[in-house]
Amino acid sequence: MIWWLAKGLHELGHSVQLVCNPQSSCPFAEIISYADFAHGKSSLKSEIQHFFYSPQAEPKTPYVVTIEGNGQVGERFLPNTVFVSEDHARRHGAIAFVYNGLDPDDYIFNPEQATRSGLLFLAKASWSVKNVRGAIRIARSANKHLNILGGSRRWLPHWRSVSWRGMLGGAEKSQWIAGAEGLLFPVLWHEPFGIAVTEALVSGTPVLATPFGSLKELVPAQVGNLCSTYEDFIQQAANLSQFKPQDCRDWALSKFHYLKMTQSYLSLYDRVLNGHQLNPNPPVTQPSAQKVPFDFF
Repeated sequence: MIWWLAKGLHELGHSVQLVCNPQSSCPFAEIISYADFAHGKSSLKSEIQHFFYSPQAEPKTPYVVTIEGNGQVGERFLPNTVFVSEDHARRHGAIAFVYNGLDPDDYIFNPEQATRSGLLFLAKASWSVKNVRGAIRIARSANKHLNILGGSRRWLPHWRSVSWRGMLGGAEKSQWIAGAEGLLFPVLWHEPFGIAVTEALVSGTPVLATPFGSLKELVPAQVGNLCSTYEDFIQQAANLSQFKPQDCRDWALSKFHYLKMTQSYLSLYDRVLNGHQLNPNPPVTQPSAQKVPFDFF
């Protein structure tokens, strides 16, 4: 997200400095060592600073903070904190949000539905939150092969119609996304955003997901289904051919393109630079931030 935002800012005519590992390189931004930044030795020349973590104290200069995850109940955030979906903001008592964007050029678009096969699970391979166990159960019940991307490769990389592909990135990951019939995203928490969902959609791959957190905003009826039971998932897995790859891609480009994200942040930067606070009150994580409304098992 940071890379794509910096790229978007550069393309829209702004100068960008990235605080990161000093061995990094970036064709569209100046690199500032995070060690120098932490010790006040950097030569930052910015009108506004954008943090992707919560500073311990509110900066004295104009700032924006983006939070990608769910806070702990009662956790407090700085007033100019931005969340990554409308639901994510609401669950933290805030109103400021910007959808994460992506660069479609980093993905493969394969409009030929006939060449797609099997289901895909793309997330941290967590048994409790991302629900890889549920994805395996759904795929087997639907008689579909499941490829799991994310986490370490299990002891048996291929086991009863399930293939553990491990941590993949770049072109290799993009090929698996573009070659799948659909993405299974049966998460068991309120998803803040769901980058795997937008990666699938921009690749023309429809999504079957639970209706938690941001997912009602990310998965409308023309690009997938929100499923409330395992039976729903199994039934819908048999009907993935009804979705058109072009519809999935068009939706993703209309909502989650990195330039759209950049323009949204520029509007927030303007507000801050004109002396406005992004949220009426400092956000606080609400009790609803973590719990899902029913036991999905």
